[in-house]
Amino acid sequence: MKDVKKYIPVLCLLFFCLISLSCKKFLEEQSQTEVIPKTVESLNELLLGEGYQGVDKAVGCIPVFYDDDKEHHGFFFGTKASYYVYTWQPDQEQSLYGIDWNSSPWVNYYKLIQICNVALDYSGKVSGEQAAKDNLNGQAYLLRAFYYFKLVNLYGKPYTDKLSAPDLDPGVPLIIKSGVSLEGKKRNTVKEVYQQILDDLGKGIPLLEKYRKDNGIYRINYLSGYLLSSRVNLYMGNWKKVIEAATEVINNKSTLVDLNGWGTPDQNNKPVIRSDNPETIWAFGKQDDVTFDGGNSERDNYQLSASLLSLYEDGDLRRSVYIKAARSIKRVQYQVGFNRTAQSLRVSEAFLNRAEAYAQLNKEGGAADAQLALNDLNTLRKKRFSTAQYKDLLSVDADDLLQKCYDEKRREFFEEEQHRWFDLRRHGMPSISHSYYESEGQKLKYVLQDHDPAYLMQIPKEGLILNKNLVDNPKPAIRVGQ
Repeated sequence: MKDVKKYIPVLCLLFFCLISLSCKKFLEEQSQTEVIPKTVESLNELLLGEGYQGVDKAVGCIPVFYDDDKEHHGFFFGTKASYYVYTWQPDQEQSLYGIDWNSSPWVNYYKLIQICNVALDYSGKVSGEQAAKDNLNGQAYLLRAFYYFKLVNLYGKPYTDKLSAPDLDPGVPLIIKSGVSLEGKKRNTVKEVYQQILDDLGKGIPLLEKYRKDNGIYRINYLSGYLLSSRVNLYMGNWKKVIEAATEVINNKSTLVDLNGWGTPDQNNKPVIRSDNPETIWAFGKQDDVTFDGGNSERDNYQLSASLLSLYEDGDLRRSVYIKAARSIKRVQYQVGFNRTAQSLRVSEAFLNRAEAYAQLNKEGGAADAQLALNDLNTLRKKRFSTAQYKDLLSVDADDLLQKCYDEKRREFFEEEQHRWFDLRRHGMPSISHSYYESEGQKLKYVLQDHDPAYLMQIPKEGLILNKNLVDNPKPAIRVGQ
């Protein structure tokens, strides 16, 4: 990535154009300069250095405090920055970040999207072999789909909720050209955003699958695309498409780590989330986006919730391999300077996505689909339970089977990629509560109501000021502890 620095002027201008009220077109401004990448290799470097959510690029830790997998452990003498997001207060980003709105997921995902747009817009104008350009474009399409999926699930309503109307509900603005800024852009509907995500997946997967080039574990690949496709279609309720996409992953990479052979748990040096885990399809993400463990940090005072821990059955080896001292440290010891990714796409999700899709089809009347769902759940569980204590799951009715899918996913993916928060949203946005230690002797309860406005993040105030056509989500009320 030695040449990435010379493109910093481009990146700075891109971000300026993204937020400025009076910006000019990036392509018009820069078309005659020497800083524009001229080869596909340079564009590839630019995408890797600035378009990936790598170990040096946080997108925002806010969502990790929203769900019911966390609870406040005790009074902390000092700042209480995480309090505002943990208790779903309005204006939480201003309370957490102050004037640094650049730290918000809204800004950071759009910055990544713009780099993807640059790659796609310039790939046809630079020198290089077509195979290399296809490889570049495939990555950019899949990354853009991934980032828009995150944005629409943070700022838009869930696609399949009983109170949702995806063809009317506001999602996020679609920016799919590098020369286009957010100035004057309205929010596209949730349906339009999901359609763009599907379009990008539909373009990106074939480009990468055509050559199946090994770009390394830190680059997105065609199996990542199929896994994301299964996830996106799961959120849309397209059960058969979920099964098709997840099956592509499993047919090409079905490896599941048997925790019976894990050895002594060592979350600091041998976490589950790591590049050399055989289940890993794509490793990415900065440690700042997940909960810290170790050190005298305010964020370190949040532990795994009793409701999550109660789900682990006797013999479930994840209770020791994934968890230590009632908190998740399954990724790394979160220390500044550790050059390790904190998130990953893993094969286990393909089994769980397919299991849920089968369970949903069973609920719709497909009797044979129940056993198919159980087969996928049990395939995963055999690798997660001690051999002596493992028993196959059985199911008595469709609702019970579906709940088994939800519970298994919660056990497997807590603290990863906002899975639990996004699942709460698409499972009906139920009421949940958080307890918070206001002082040594005072524990307060904060409640997120059923279909609460706080199930959608607020667009940063600065974004609303810079773009008068943006309409914010309904503002949650100030919450007072009970």
